[in-house]
Amino acid sequence: MHTTALILLLVTTPAEPPPPVSLTIDTQVRSESMDPATACVEKRLKPFMSPYGIRQAWPVMASPPPEFLQVLGKPLSDMGHIADGYQQFLHVDPQARAVYVIQQGGFAGTTKVYGPLPLPRCTAAVSTGMVHA
Repeated sequence: MHTTALILLLVTTPAEPPPPVSLTIDTQVRSESMDPATACVEKRLKPFMSPYGIRQAWPVMASPPPEFLQVLGKPLSDMGHIADGYQQFLHVDPQARAVYVIQQGGFAGTTKVYGPLPLPRCTAAVSTGMVHA
C-alpha cells in the first residue's frame, strides 16, 4: 500500500518547476534626493568613505539610538568587491543640525555609528554674470 501511494505521488508531481517568486523588502529608506541639506552632506562626506571604512577621526557613539540600527538611512557607499568591506549609511537631523553615519560590515558584521557630526552649511553659488579670464 505504501508503494502504490509513492508511485501515485511521483506520477502527479508536475514536471515543470514552480513559477519564480519575487520579494520586495521595504527598508523604510525614503528618497531624500530633493532635500538640499542631505544632498549637501552626502557631497561633503562621501570622499571620506570607502569599502575599507571611514577615513576620518570622527566620534563614535557608545550606545546609538535604536532607530539608527533599525532603519539604516540613505546609502552612501557599498562594499564593492571586498568580501569583508564596509558600507555606510547617512542620517541627517536638520532640527538638531547633526549628521550621523552608520557603518556596517567586516567579517564579524560590526556596526558603528559615527556622530553627531555638525551639519555642513552649503550655499548655492550666486551667479554674478561676470566672466573671469
